[in-house]
Amino acid sequence: MDTKSKNSRYSLLAVLALVLTTCLSFLTVVDIYENRANLQEDYYFDSYSFYNELNTEVDLIESVHVGFADYEDKRSLEKIDKQSLDQINENRDQSLTEKKREIAEQYAPLIQEAQRAGKAEEVARLTTEQESQLAEENKRIQTDWQKSLDEMVAMKDQEYEERKNSLNFRNSSFKYYVQDGKRNKIYTNLEQEPTTAELKNVAIFSFQFPQNSHAKSNLFSGMNRSFQLNQWKGVIYVPINPDGYSQIHADATYYNSVRERLMLESALLAATLLISAFLVWYTVKHQAVQLPVVQKNLAILRRIPLDIRILLLFPAIMVYLITAFNMSFFAFPIGFEQIFTLIVMLPLTAFFLLYAVEGWNMYNDSEVFRQQWQKSLLSRQRSLLKESYSNRSVFFKVALIFILTVGLGMSVALGFIALVRGSGEFIILTFLYCMFYALCVLPYIFRRIGLINRVLLGASQMAAGDLHTTIVEKPRGKLGDLAHSLNNIKQGLQRSVESQMKSERLKSELITNVSHDLKTPLTSIINYVDLLKREDLTQEDIKSYVDVLERKTNRLKVLIDDLFEAAKTASGSVELNIEQVNVSALLNQAIAEFSDKIEESPLTFRVNIEQQKIYAPLDGKKTWRVFENLIGNALKYSMPHTRVHIDLYEQLDEVILTIKNVSAYEIDFAADELFERFKRGDQSRNTEGSGLGLAIAKSIVELQGGKLQIDIDGDYFKVIVTFRR
Repeated sequence: MDTKSKNSRYSLLAVLALVLTTCLSFLTVVDIYENRANLQEDYYFDSYSFYNELNTEVDLIESVHVGFADYEDKRSLEKIDKQSLDQINENRDQSLTEKKREIAEQYAPLIQEAQRAGKAEEVARLTTEQESQLAEENKRIQTDWQKSLDEMVAMKDQEYEERKNSLNFRNSSFKYYVQDGKRNKIYTNLEQEPTTAELKNVAIFSFQFPQNSHAKSNLFSGMNRSFQLNQWKGVIYVPINPDGYSQIHADATYYNSVRERLMLESALLAATLLISAFLVWYTVKHQAVQLPVVQKNLAILRRIPLDIRILLLFPAIMVYLITAFNMSFFAFPIGFEQIFTLIVMLPLTAFFLLYAVEGWNMYNDSEVFRQQWQKSLLSRQRSLLKESYSNRSVFFKVALIFILTVGLGMSVALGFIALVRGSGEFIILTFLYCMFYALCVLPYIFRRIGLINRVLLGASQMAAGDLHTTIVEKPRGKLGDLAHSLNNIKQGLQRSVESQMKSERLKSELITNVSHDLKTPLTSIINYVDLLKREDLTQEDIKSYVDVLERKTNRLKVLIDDLFEAAKTASGSVELNIEQVNVSALLNQAIAEFSDKIEESPLTFRVNIEQQKIYAPLDGKKTWRVFENLIGNALKYSMPHTRVHIDLYEQLDEVILTIKNVSAYEIDFAADELFERFKRGDQSRNTEGSGLGLAIAKSIVELQGGKLQIDIDGDYFKVIVTFRR
């Protein structure tokens, strides 16, 4: 027991360790991937960061030595570029002109009025005052111009000092020696131009320009092109030992530390992968999946439908990736960021491992997958989706109305926004869409709702038993088809009710007819048996009674045999022996069997057989019974002294037999009723027929794939039998 408990504890620790090592492996992979460029030695000097620093150095060299060349020896006006100077001079002259115009407009009316009045002293006073005010404005404008000029010079001085100080501050990071071909000048912070051999000893990075071949990196190709255009030649390099503090060297040191860290992480990754592989082997060997804590979590996971579980996997992966890529887990010092990363990623790692275990179970046992899929929402809703999409036109119409209605809401919202912002175009579009919805969509919806109400009302009336209700089938469409189907169902119900009533009537007649046809010979048998019990009978009486008993028992036997055969043929339980049968020979044989009765009857038979060999796939015995029943019916029910016509001929893929005669009894019922059991043309039932002949014949013909039908024209009776060839 202790050993089992100890193994369980070890297995649980192995599971927890697997979660931790898997999480660490993924974090290590992410960090190595994100900083993979740093694995390159001296990567800093190929980075954008260094390029920006070098580009700034070049800009400062150009600005200080070219843009501000001999700046300290220039006078104030020379420090300002011509364009800026022209601009402030233009502003000064414009202001002065504007003031002159304003003062002239102010004093001109007053001077003219004094001149018209002949006041010379007033004219002189106003003229002096005008000139004095103009002088003051001119002085003020000149003062403002000088002030603007001084401010511009001060700004230029400040810019020069900032750029010069920045360039000097970076002297510990960059050394440069530049020969300007355009101006025949040299710009440098070195005593002399270094040689290529010297650069190898003093520089950790050097960029000699211009380069006729491709630059060291694509980042520097643009800079090389700029040097070529400016006709610069020389070198810029980063010294191995800076004179003082150097941001370049600090950044390079940081990049190298990242590379060293990535090398350590690569070793950590290899170790965690090996440990994870060992832990997987250990957990599989000791069946750690069967641990209660694992099984409990798997049970919780299985409560979530499979399709929802798959959908949840995507946001979980997104959270996992975002956390891994946005958190610097291997940064120092260790603090809240690392703790937060583990808090988020360890449960998610366990979650993914549970997914992996469950996926493996479903892969190995398809029954597990099938059971979980059956519990999924998609599987549960599949029948509903299938039903909703079974009629595509209805589905698309409903979807279109939904989209148009959503569009109406969006259009109204857009209209309100456009109304607030005063956008006339969107207001017009909103109005047009609303008009379209009101004039086209709403009437369509109301017409369908009206038809649905009519269909529901009609269906409820039909369900209540009112089979005379008719649903209006307009408008056309699926709802119209539904109304049409309900009307057809109503008509079918009416026919079914009529058929049921007819069936009940026929059932009653059947019982009556069967009782009558069986009772008649049975009564005779009972009576003659009683007569035979007398002791004073002669031999002739006994023989006569026995003959009667024989006829009646044979009659009773025929009735019972016909009844059983009719039941068998109606149920389809008759076994057929299909073979190629000569129908002509079979008909001749049947007629020959009735030759004596035909000669004794007052009827004239006319037989017309088209060919003596007409073959069809039939059961010979059963087909002979059909012919026997039909010829027997013709003998029983034909009017005396009339002709019976029998014709047999071929037509395409059919063999057709017709028997035509004039009925001895008035036929005042439908021809189909003659196929009903115990139905006779002799309504008084005085003939010897059982009333089952035509029903049996029809069943036998149909069992062989044929067809038997009756045409009646007054008392003219015609039977048509069609066999397939």
